[in-house]
Amino acid sequence: MYQEHPIDLIWDESSPIDANVMGILTRAGFSPRSMGAAAVAQYVESNGFGPCVLCMHRRELPDIQMIRTLKQHYGAKIYLVLRVDPSDLESTVEAIKCGVDDVIADGSDQQAKWEKIAGLAKLRLLKNDSYVFVDETSQHLLALVERVGAAEVTALMYGPTGSGKEVLARLTHDFSPRRDGPFVPVNCAALPEALAESLLFGHAKGAFTGATRSTEGFFTQAQGGTLFLDEIGELTLPLQAKLLRAIQEKEVLPVGSSETQRVDVRIVAATNRDLRAGIRAGYFREDLYFRVSTFRINVPGLSARLDDILPLANYFLVKHGREDRVLQLSPEAAAKLLAYTWPGNVRELENVVQRAIVLSNDGVIAGNHLVFDEPADHELYAREPMPMDNVHAFEPASVQRERWRDAQGAATNPFTAHLGAPTAFEEPAEEGSDNSSGLQGAMDANEFRIIVDTIKNTRTRQEAADMLGISQRTLRYKIARMRERGIQIPKRRSA
Repeated sequence: MYQEHPIDLIWDESSPIDANVMGILTRAGFSPRSMGAAAVAQYVESNGFGPCVLCMHRRELPDIQMIRTLKQHYGAKIYLVLRVDPSDLESTVEAIKCGVDDVIADGSDQQAKWEKIAGLAKLRLLKNDSYVFVDETSQHLLALVERVGAAEVTALMYGPTGSGKEVLARLTHDFSPRRDGPFVPVNCAALPEALAESLLFGHAKGAFTGATRSTEGFFTQAQGGTLFLDEIGELTLPLQAKLLRAIQEKEVLPVGSSETQRVDVRIVAATNRDLRAGIRAGYFREDLYFRVSTFRINVPGLSARLDDILPLANYFLVKHGREDRVLQLSPEAAAKLLAYTWPGNVRELENVVQRAIVLSNDGVIAGNHLVFDEPADHELYAREPMPMDNVHAFEPASVQRERWRDAQGAATNPFTAHLGAPTAFEEPAEEGSDNSSGLQGAMDANEFRIIVDTIKNTRTRQEAADMLGISQRTLRYKIARMRERGIQIPKRRSA
């Protein structure tokens, strides 16, 4: 399946791979090479390699943080296997936390283990080379998707627009026994109401004016594979009823036909709407909700996956850049990307990178090349760019961002007090302060204080959102930001 895209298999000479296993991997399409530790480092630093499985021994790494650096900068290209001393449990756990893809104990080159590594590496490095799972949250999400994919249950992806729900749906398919069958994505929000039934279930010849021949619907096209129903909350109630029957009975009735057709299709759905609220409001069927959400997967926004931001940005630089020019982010640009809140998530990040490529002339993306979709946020962050010496390559993005914010305005930051008393709010910085970070902090403090008071005096999150004049989704986002800062969210008022 992947023979046209060979994968380099690199291992340091201190960690040889069993010859029998090597033969299996070679026949599976891997291109094996053995190098000394110094050559491996040079090979990685060159940044000119294709997808590879990199097998190194823990003792050859100068610092465990090197794992995080490798995954951050080359996550889309490297599947990192770490050979460890089985007695060194602490080091093994630390390596896994830093993002290593797999661990092999010394002297345990079992064929089954390497076959599993080979399969996962192919999926992630080749077919899904645009997928980035560096952040710990993303890694947990990937592990969950892998298990759900293998289980063949219906799944509902819930998350904000642009967060990568379709990417995860494709992975669910790739991890399933149906991986060799078709994956058919359908944007339910884009289905014309008059043609939606025909597009989903097909139609017979003569069913309506212009139907000169019988046509298969999306269900039939997905036979033996996966049907991805994106934005399922946008379907009309009559169409929801017909969709429910198709899922329950595993058969469809084409428009204008009297004969049903059996279908063998796995359903994965996605939405950015609160379908439970839709049930209460009467625009979504409860029975359909439970039918498509056997397993619900919550997909967090990009602001909750900070360690994915720079790897994704680097991937988009390669994807949209010219083949004759290597593009890289300046420390200032990296700092701004980490500081931004990304209301448009991964889709917005890709747009920002594309704009920066257009504006860049010398191969380096500078801070002033980044044009964000939220000008107010951009201006606030642009006032105090992160000093270049504050960008630490071996630290996760979350640490980098906090280091920057602490360096800018620790003295006047109203949230400094939360370290000792999580629920306390200090007064905003004095008017006229020369610290823009303090200004932003003061604005946040005032907003968060209002939110806390509102939650205390309302019974439900929807009631709180209505009182604040914002959507429930926006309220959830702001609560998440507050929790990141260590602010305790009060319990809602009892009825």
